[in-house]
Order: sequence, then structure tokens, then C-alpha cells
Amino acid sequence: MRPELSEEDESRAATALSSAGLRAVVCVPQLFEERVRASPDAVAVVDRDGCVTYAGLDAAANRLAGVLVERGAGAESVVAVNLPRGRELVTAVLAVLKSGAAYLPLDPTLPAERRRYQLEAAGVALLIGPQGCEGVEGVEVVDPPAGELAGRSAQNPAVAVTPGDLAYVIFTSGSTGRPKPVAVTHGSLANHAVSVGAAFDLTAADRVLQFAGPGFDVFGEEVFPTLLAGARVVVAPDSVPSPAELEEHLRRERVTVANVPTPYWDQWVRDLDAEPREVPEALRLLVVGSDTGHTRTLAGWRGHTSVPVVNAYGLTETTITATLQAFTGEPMPEGETLPIGRPLAGARAYVLDAELEPVAAGSRGELYVGGAVLARGYLGQPGLTADRFVPDPFGETPGGRLFRTGDLAVLRADGALAFVGRADDQVKIRGQRVEPAEISAALCTHPAVRQAHVRAVDDEADGKRLVAYVVAAEVESSQLRAHLAMSLPAAMVPACYVLLDELPLTANGKIDHRALPVPTAGGATSGAPQAVALTGLEEQIAAVWREVLRVGQVGLDDSFFEIGGHSLLLVQVQRKLSGALGRQVPGVALFAHPTIRRLAAHLRDGSGPTAGALGDERADERRSGYARLQQRRARQSTGGAR
Repeated sequence: MRPELSEEDESRAATALSSAGLRAVVCVPQLFEERVRASPDAVAVVDRDGCVTYAGLDAAANRLAGVLVERGAGAESVVAVNLPRGRELVTAVLAVLKSGAAYLPLDPTLPAERRRYQLEAAGVALLIGPQGCEGVEGVEVVDPPAGELAGRSAQNPAVAVTPGDLAYVIFTSGSTGRPKPVAVTHGSLANHAVSVGAAFDLTAADRVLQFAGPGFDVFGEEVFPTLLAGARVVVAPDSVPSPAELEEHLRRERVTVANVPTPYWDQWVRDLDAEPREVPEALRLLVVGSDTGHTRTLAGWRGHTSVPVVNAYGLTETTITATLQAFTGEPMPEGETLPIGRPLAGARAYVLDAELEPVAAGSRGELYVGGAVLARGYLGQPGLTADRFVPDPFGETPGGRLFRTGDLAVLRADGALAFVGRADDQVKIRGQRVEPAEISAALCTHPAVRQAHVRAVDDEADGKRLVAYVVAAEVESSQLRAHLAMSLPAAMVPACYVLLDELPLTANGKIDHRALPVPTAGGATSGAPQAVALTGLEEQIAAVWREVLRVGQVGLDDSFFEIGGHSLLLVQVQRKLSGALGRQVPGVALFAHPTIRRLAAHLRDGSGPTAGALGDERADERRSGYARLQQRRARQSTGGAR
């Protein structure tokens, strides 16, 4: 059953699409160039190194696009972009679109093996990024700062781009053990950019936070609608700053619209509860998504601010966002989870049964999405595409399709959709879509492992966490973590491993989930007992780690990221440790010094009270950002978790 848009929403969406000129021949590059002509001197992007105007951004993208065209980039080719967040990333992505090619965003923290697989699966021949990166062998590298760009023409390359052309490719976790390449067209990207701009009421006066990592499709939602509106893209200071650090940045840059993952929003509200304070006054809209939102979080947010919240739902296959639900005031929504709302302009949504028939309002069914938001499919995988993108029995356009999301939903009495679970084992871990079967397959490539099963366990304090059940010869958890870290992103590396003699099975031969033991975090240990007594400062740090990670003990040289820690938990560490020490511990110091010994030494030498006192050695790390810190850590250890 399809939820209908209100007359006001329909009218505003139609007006936006008409006024933006979303015609058959107009795509994001052309719409961006129209905005450049309208406001060339307006600031387009601001990052840690300064700002660039619309004219400057356009000229830089044109120069780079010219190089890409000369090196063979064009329609249906894929150019990888391996850069950290900032103006260079925005420039590179625009350059690829202007060249007529599609971009493949790579998070610089990806393991080399996974980077190598993605480049091969997408057929990448060109990559924009630094020279000498692991996992890019056989791919021609274009380094934007290189002198080759100096003196290049700043004129638009004038490459014809049509809505049916490929715009970008992003990989998602796959149940077969290999990530899936989702191919999105220019038409879908343009529809998204214009529709989101209208839904968020973006104008040239707005300043929009760029928070998502380079490898997440939400990056596009933060950048393209902003640039088409003539607004300012404001790059966040670190990949995952603490809430207090983020607020300082929002306040300093007078950010008006912020888009953050739902788990981060939950941490933000907890931080506000622990230390009540004013939310930055310029903020007029908070967008959350990438995971299930809860009414308790919205209630907590409203206890501190009246800033409206929009809950966004979508998948990579539906071009970032498919439905939206705005919460602008009373009353509170019913139920424990926040509704996901109504379709974005250009999208259609249905709740169907196994026979693709609409279910009654209030009944559970699988959510199907259609319309202009749909991706083309999975690049080079026609069988998988046909399985997930099915013929649309309700559409008026011949050849129309629906995407089978795998999400279960109900249509509420008020016309809004509500998410009620998954039809399969797929889960969201810190906002990232994860197929546990892919992790199980990766574990089974370890020579000591005979069988493996991974599942997500609900954690009231920190959301879902991954637990790996392994049948293996003698093997340490640290060895399994290191093995997985070589091929999987950090969010997919389980923190907890349970060694079993055999996996429990039901009578029909399936995994008996009820018989799988749930590990008790409080009694867990991360390593061998300490051989030396901890100093007072080291013990203070260890106490915070034990509380946040909920383990019985931690080693002096255990890496926080290798014993179950990740970026969102580090937000808790920063708040608790700052309170225990009576001084602010900057997030960048925690990333740069991930062991108790190193962090204590850093704090003891007096360089850690404030972010501005990191010293010359760490100033470069702060400027280079989270991506390079992660790369440096990866070279120093056998693996880890974000």
C-alpha cells in the first residue's frame, strides 16, 4: 500500500522540480554550473584549510576533469576517488561527473585487500588520490595537488551527460561473502539532489554540515543539494568529533543544517543529558538516519532544544534517501521507534505480501520502493539485479521496477511508514549496512577456522554489536580480529569471539540461535593480566576503558580499537575521561594514542589538555584528519576497529 504525500508536499515538490529545470537533459553538473553563473563569488566549501568560492570550485573541477578526459574517462567508465573529507574530495567528485564518468568513493581507511577488490569489480582504470596507496596496483593514479594541473584550462570540458548515464558506484555488504557494487545514474542523483533541497528548504543562506565519511552515500546528500541551492558545505573537523567538539564547530561556522547518523545523535543526546548546555543557536534542522531512531532519543533532544528533527530512510539502491518524517513539535510519535515517514518526491513506496499484493493498513509486509530514486542495479551482476529489482505491477511507466528492500514495514493510520525489522539477517552497525554472512565467510578463510557464524546482539547502551561464534583449532581472538581487519571495514569486525566445539543446529539443520551463548561483557577480558602496576593516570584511563567497553581488564598496550572500541564509544571515553581528569581531552589525542601507555604519556607531558596544545608533531596529524591517522595506525599494528 502506498502512503500518499500531502497536498502541500506534492505542491512544493512539483514546484521545486519545475523551478530547478529537472528536464531530460539536465543533470547535477549542469545544475551546478547554473548555480556558479548565478553566484560565482559565494563560498561553496569551507574546511580546515580555508574556503573556496563557487567559481573557484568550478574552475578546479574543470581543470581536473580535463585531465580525466585526456586519460580516457567518459560515459560508463568508473573513476575511483581515494581522498579524505574536504574541498579536494568535493572537487574530485565534481570533476568525475563533469568528465562524464562515474565516481567510486573509497574511504582512505579501507583495508588494501578490500580496496583492491572494489577497484577490480568496478573496472576502475583511473584513481584520484595520493601516489603509493596500497591496493591500487595496476590503476593509473591522478594526484590533484600535482603540478600537472597548474596552467590547465578552467573552462568546462563540455562533455554531454544524460540522465541514463552512470553517476556513481558504491559498494554495500553482500550475503555471498563479497560486497555488492550499486550503480546509480545521473537521473536518480539529480532527482535526489533537487528533491532533498526542497524537502529541507535549502537556500543560499544555509550552511550545511558535511559529516559522513567519503565511502558513505550520505556524503552526496550533504554536498549536492547544498551546492545546487547555492549554500555552503561546511566540512566537520574530524570524522567523529565528540558532541562538544561538534557543537563548537557548528557554532563557529554558524551551521544551519546538520545530517548525522542516528547512533551519533543518540550519543549526542546522552552527552547533553550528562552536561546540559545550549544547542548552537544557528542550527535550524537536524537530519538523522542510517539506523533505527527511537522516541526516547527524540524526547531527550526536545528536552534540550526545539530544533526540528527529520528521520531519513533509504538504501544505497534507492539513491541515499527514499522517505522522510519530520518531527517539529508535539505530540510525540507513538511506539518505541520513530516512523520513517512518506516518500521523497520522485519516490513511491509500497508495503506488500509475498505475492506482491498490498497488505492492509496496520499490517506487516515487505517495503518496496520505486520511482526516480531507484539505482540502475548491481554493476556487472544481472542475476542479482533481477532478484532485487523486480517488475513494478503498479506503475504507469512501461518497464518500471520496484526494489525489494528486505525491510519489514507497516503503513500507519496517519499515512506514515514505520520500520519494524528485517526479513533477513542484514543489520546496521553504527549506521553501516552489514551482512553477517559476509563476515562469516571471511572468518572461514582463516586456516584455523572450520566453521563460523556471526550475528548481531542488541545492546541497550550502544545499539547492536557483532558476536562471532567460531569452531576452530586453537586461535586467539586477536588473531581473528587481525585476519578480518585485512579485508573488512572496521564496522564489520566483531569485537567479541566465542569459541565452540560445534555450532548448535536445529532439527532441520539450521543454526539454533537460541542455543548460542550470549557473552557477558562484564566478565570479559581483553588480554593477559598486567605484569606491572599501573600509575594513577594509567589506572584512571583503564577504569574508563573498562566501564565503556564493559570488560574485566585491559592491557597497558591494548589498542582501544582492537579490543572492541570504535569511534562512537570513543565519544563516551572522551566525556568520562575529561570529567575524571578535570580537563578537556581532545578527540584527536584519543585517536592518535589508542593505548593506555601512549595516552597516559601524552597527557602526562602536558600536551593534552586542549586541542590547541597538541604540539607541532601532532598538528600535522590534526590537519590531515582521521583518515591519515587510521592509515598510520594500520601500518603500526596487525589490525583494529574504528
